[in-house]
Amino acid sequence: MKHIGIVVPSFHIPSETFVVTEINALVNAGHRVTVLTFENLNYCVHLNKNVQVIVIKKSTPSAVNTLLKSPLMAVKGGVIASRFKSISVMSLMGYGLNIAEIIRTKKISHIHCHFMHAPLAYSIIASKIAGVSVSSIGHGHDVYVNDDDLKLKLSLCDFSVAVCKDMAVKLSKYSAGKIQLLHCGIDLSLFNNKPNRLTESVNLIFVGRLIEKKGLQFLLPAIKKISKKHSITLDIVGDGPLLNDLKYFCEQLGITNEVNFLGSKSPQWLAINTSNYSALIAPFCVSKNGDRDTGPVVLKEAMASGIPVLTTELMGAKEIVNDDVGAKCAPSSITGIEQMLNDFCALTPYQRYEKGLNAKRLATKRFNANSQAKKLSHWVQGI
Repeated sequence: MKHIGIVVPSFHIPSETFVVTEINALVNAGHRVTVLTFENLNYCVHLNKNVQVIVIKKSTPSAVNTLLKSPLMAVKGGVIASRFKSISVMSLMGYGLNIAEIIRTKKISHIHCHFMHAPLAYSIIASKIAGVSVSSIGHGHDVYVNDDDLKLKLSLCDFSVAVCKDMAVKLSKYSAGKIQLLHCGIDLSLFNNKPNRLTESVNLIFVGRLIEKKGLQFLLPAIKKISKKHSITLDIVGDGPLLNDLKYFCEQLGITNEVNFLGSKSPQWLAINTSNYSALIAPFCVSKNGDRDTGPVVLKEAMASGIPVLTTELMGAKEIVNDDVGAKCAPSSITGIEQMLNDFCALTPYQRYEKGLNAKRLATKRFNANSQAKKLSHWVQGI
């Protein structure tokens, strides 16, 4: 089995659970895995103990070794680097040579890069210098906002992964490189609780960074309207730049008794507590700069915890959620969210519970991280 180097801009970011989940699943599939990152933020307790984390630097004496030992490959890398418009050749070669040296010394045989912005360009140059295969996976901002040189990057990868059908369609329109569709998987050993809520009141949970594309600016007015008719509360789990604005918005709306800000919580907390809620609500929208959630892992984790999910008809959310496991409405629509919540509140406790059971079955069947990793492994091994 090939030794895979997983490249990520920063490691680890708690909200990017899909990275650690994929790494552990690839190890379970039989691969040796090494993480290459430009910024080592903190220790990850859930990372498989056999996975080493290496910080990439722009220029080191060891990178010079690669230049001296493989001058022709370095020249090839330089020629490819000159085709990029958004990053200088000097920067590409500085990082590229260093990554190539890591590939050589650690005997890595394939590079898989999460996110398609600058780190992918560095990874491509390194793979060409080191003579190994390279693949990438898009997630959102890197495809819909910061898409510099994206066609070139796709053409230089052995394959690229889209996390939902809409993204696969967008990437295919570049007519560059091989595009594979693969939904991010979840760790079913962590999110494995059974639904346990059978009450008349509706207690919702939101999980995510407090930023524009999460859609809370549309959810909160809907909560105000629906709370006049139904007993409903909302717990917001997460932190972000809009925290104070959202708290002030709740005060303006007069819903501080209905909405609780719980701050950031660990995956362990979510795994234990999510099943205590009536449903997860994720009112995704497209932000003003075009950014959006593409294949939201939070929906799958909530489903695996045995609760229904209420979301919008946007990107991967519309592929993940059906009427048996929850509900969807138009994005950026207060009226749409209000109607969706009204319909959900009108369900009997057992009907909500049944949707949760359906959600758990669907998540287990379609989004098992180990099954998804085997597909990725097959593509890597087949190069």
